[in-house]
Formats: sequence, structure tokens, C-alpha cells
Amino acid sequence: MTESYDAIVIGSGVVGAATAFNLKKLGCDRVMLMERDQTCSGGTAKSCAIVRTHYSIPTNTQLAVQSLGIFSNFKEALGHDEADCNWINSGYLILAPEGPTADSLTANLEMQADQGAETRLIGRADALELHPLLNLDDIAAIGYEPRSGYADASQTTYSYVRAAMDLGVELKRHRAALGLMRDGDRVVGVETYAEDFPAGVVICAMGPWSGRLAEWTGLDIPLEISRHTVLTFIGDERYAAETPIVKDLATGNKMYFRPTTGGAVLVGAGDHGEPIATLDEVDTAVAMDFVAHQGGQISHRMSGFADCHLGATWHGPYDITPDWNPVLGAVPERDGLIIAYGFSGHGFKLAPAVGKVLAQTALDQETDVDITPYALSRFADGELLTGAYGIGSIS
Repeated sequence: MTESYDAIVIGSGVVGAATAFNLKKLGCDRVMLMERDQTCSGGTAKSCAIVRTHYSIPTNTQLAVQSLGIFSNFKEALGHDEADCNWINSGYLILAPEGPTADSLTANLEMQADQGAETRLIGRADALELHPLLNLDDIAAIGYEPRSGYADASQTTYSYVRAAMDLGVELKRHRAALGLMRDGDRVVGVETYAEDFPAGVVICAMGPWSGRLAEWTGLDIPLEISRHTVLTFIGDERYAAETPIVKDLATGNKMYFRPTTGGAVLVGAGDHGEPIATLDEVDTAVAMDFVAHQGGQISHRMSGFADCHLGATWHGPYDITPDWNPVLGAVPERDGLIIAYGFSGHGFKLAPAVGKVLAQTALDQETDVDITPYALSRFADGELLTGAYGIGSIS
């Protein structure tokens, strides 16, 4: 054994990077950020980086509101002159068809406003003024968030890492964790190929690799990995950079779309995706029937994309829990261990606030948002965080 740390964060995606930064900012002395590969080389790198506050679970909205405040004032929030998340304040529209979904949307908007979100119900005429490309004939209710938008996932993460290192965080890349050092039930450090690193507390933010925690801790870690496909379409109409993001609850797969480079539209789905056994199965050929299906849905929602053609395609992994909400916080059965996994598509938009509450938890400080509902024990206790829209990344 060599150096000892007050805190080690495993995983340099956006959640891990934000946690390491906040640990140091809140007064933790020796902090290491450990990464198995390159910085931001896992799930974060594939994120569509949408930032919105629309949730049906109050604590999700609280975390999202705090994160939105950081994204929209990123340089000031990090206190670093070179910090840049490439923030675009496009606004966000959520569309619901007639029936229970429209009722849920209306009720959720009231709850979100109570939690500090700037959101409201608007009519078709107002929505079309904001987004003239839309066809809203089959839409009964429309929510609008004027402050929401999107960012660049990699740039956000690199900025957190640079700011953390300037504060004194040590970054160790290409240093894969093999397990957790234990003293009985207490976690006391991290094992690697080269050496072991003792630590006062270990924060695991490993995204889709979090299944390894079961072997490392002996605990039940409910987790499923699925593959999600993202497409870009280029149509006759240019999808301008500040055109609002759209979440379309009238589609079976809860399609979302936002602007991307070159006037194209980026399109994804908020459904379960395709379950995969290992992360080696993430990168595969894009199924053309999925391309046709998404293209048809986009053509219906925006007639200017009726003759669109396919641009870029990629896959990204979701780490999914049984209730589609993350596990956050200390693990009472393993003192010295804090975990953050199972973001189920929420990770990027919640990361700034999550990074801070994880750091506060590690330092025994009062957290900005109560993360008790996100405890690992909720699955065994039957206290799931069930959203109003069913499964999917809009709980």
C-alpha cells in the first residue's frame, strides 16, 4: 500500500467528476478521481445532454432545478475561467395526448412549480409560436419550460475534471478498480492491479459498470443494462440551434428530439431500449426498422421532415434500476462506501446537483436535497420511486 486518501471517487463520467470537484470545494483534503480508461469514456460520452426539470417525483425535480441553475451559469458555478458546458437555452416542450397522460402532465406541472421549477401549461398557438415546425393535431396538453436546454456532455465533464484538478484533486486514468479494500464490513480503500489505495471513504460512480459492486460488496445490486439508439435526421427544414427540445408522450416509445449540428434534429427514445448482457454488446449496427419507425414519427410530428434522410447514428448504455431511478448515498451495511448508480437516462441532467449531495454525504454535511428516497434498501423494503408515466427516463 502506498498513498492514503480522504476520499476516492471511482469513475470519471459526469457524476464522478462533479463529485470529486465538490468534495474538494467543500473542504476534503486528499481526493482521488480514478478512471479505468480515459476521462468521459463511458456512458456520459453517449449522452444527448438534455437538461430539463420535468419529473413526476418531487426529489427528481429538486435535483433537476438545482442542476439547471448550474448548467445555465456554469463558469460562475464552478468558479473556473475555462469552465464551459456549451449551454444552449432552447426551452423544452412536453406533449401529451388526450386521456390519462394529459391529466398526469397537468398535475405534474403543478407539483414541479411547487418544487421551484419554472414551468407552465401553454396552448397550441403559443407552442407553435415557439416551435412552428410542429404538428399538434393529436396533442391535448403541452407543458413548457423556458429555462431548459441542452449542453455538451464531454465538455461539461472535462470542465469539471479541470476545475477539480486545479483545486488539487488527483486524477489517475487507466487505473481500473479490481475491488474494495475491507476491514470487516467497513470499506477502507480501493484495490487496483498496480497497488492498493487506502481511503476514508469510497464513492462508486461507475455507471453501467456498477454491477461489479455485487461481487465487491456481497450485496444485492439490482441493475439492468440496455442499449439505446440515437439518430440524427436532416430534412428540408432547418432545425435551428435554439428551437425547443420536444418530449412526445403521444408516441409509444416516448420519443424526444432536439437540435444538433448542421440544422439536423437529434432523435432518441425514452423507453426501455434493448436489454444486453454485457457492455461489449452496446456497439452494433443500427436496425433499419428502428430508423424507419423513428423517421415516421418525426415526419408525423414535423411535416418539414417528411422527406428527411439519416445522418449520424450511435448507441449508448442505460444503467437501469427496477423503478428507473438512481441509487444514491451511503450503504449502512458497508460503512465507508457511497454509491451512485442506475440513473436510467437521468444522469447527465441531474449530475451537478448529485455530485454536490454525494460530496456532502461523504463529508457528513447536510445535503441540499434529501436523498433518503434513493437508498439501495428501497427495493427490499418495497418503497420504489414510481413515476407517473410508467417506465422510462421521465420518472
